[in-house]
Amino acid sequence: MNFCQEKTKNLSQEVNDIEAWLAHKNKAGQNRWEIYYEKYLASKQAQVKKTKTQVAAKNALDEFRRELEQQQRQAQRAWEESQSQNRENNGGTT
Repeated sequence: MNFCQEKTKNLSQEVNDIEAWLAHKNKAGQNRWEIYYEKYLASKQAQVKKTKTQVAAKNALDEFRRELEQQQRQAQRAWEESQSQNRENNGGTT
């Protein structure tokens, strides 16, 4: 009902009884409830697809962040090892 009310609020003629309005046919002879039900299903499918896309993007971003953090840790370890080797090679002075 909320979906139909939202979709019909901007019609040129106000719909006072949404249930009765949906129970009738449009000018083309189509059942209004079927038309709006199809629109409702399409909107739900689009919403599910959007959510899946957002989740996939978030997962990809999280994976990218993990990889960057891992590379940063490896670079930090390599730098620390090189500093340690430099101290050893210089007899404890830098």
